[in-house]
Amino acid sequence: MVDGVGVVIPAYNEAERIEAVLNAVLNASCVSQVVVVDDGSEDGTYDVVSKYAESDGVELTRLPSNRGKAMAVWVGVHHIRQSIVVMLDADLIGLLPSHIELLAEPIWLGEADMTIGVFRKGRWVTDWSHRLAPSISGQRGMRRELLLKLPSPDGVGYGLEAFLNRWANRCGWRVKHIILEGVSHFTKEEKLGFAKALIARSQMYWEIGKTFWYRFTTDGNEKRGDRPSDAP
Repeated sequence: MVDGVGVVIPAYNEAERIEAVLNAVLNASCVSQVVVVDDGSEDGTYDVVSKYAESDGVELTRLPSNRGKAMAVWVGVHHIRQSIVVMLDADLIGLLPSHIELLAEPIWLGEADMTIGVFRKGRWVTDWSHRLAPSISGQRGMRRELLLKLPSPDGVGYGLEAFLNRWANRCGWRVKHIILEGVSHFTKEEKLGFAKALIARSQMYWEIGKTFWYRFTTDGNEKRGDRPSDAP
C-alpha cells in the first residue's frame, strides 16, 4: 500500500473551491503531509485554509504577492519532507482520495518518475482539453529528489507543466499518464467571467508557449536551482 505522500496545492483566489480538494486529500490514507501555498490571494483563501491548518495539520505558506503557479509549487515542494510529491490544483471538482493514490502508486512501485493525471468522465470541456493535450495537466506525482535537481522556475508561471515536460524529456524520466475518472475543474470563465478569463487565458498560453519554445534553448544548464527565499 502506498504510504508517505506529500501533497502540494498552489492556490490563488480559490476560497470558494479549495475545501473540496482539501477534504479529499485529508481523507487519503497514503498522504502524510499537506502543504498549501497561498500565492498572494486577494480573497479569503488564506482564512479558509487556516481552519484546516489549525484542525487538521495542513501546512500553510502565504506569499506576500502573486508570483505565479510555478513558484508557488516550487516553494511548496521545498516544504515537503516525503519522498513522493503529488501536485494538485486548488479548483478541482470530483477529486477522491483514490485519485491521489493512483497518481502516487506508479512512483511508489518504481514504475515511473512522474505521473500525469488525465481527466475522463468529468465534464466535457475539460475531458476534451485533456484528450487534445493530456500533458498539460497540473495533477502530477513525482519523486521529490528529481524536483529538487531542477533549476528554479521563476518566471515560468502557468508554464509549469511545459517546464516539467521538457525536463522529463531531457533527463529521460519515465512518465506515465493516469486516468482520473470523474475529475474536472472550474474553467476560468466560470471563475472570472468572460472578459477577465480571456485576459487570463491569453497570459496562460503565452507563459506555456514561452516556456516550451525558449526556456531550454537559452538556459539549458542542468543544475540544481537556488532554494526560494520562502523555503526553509
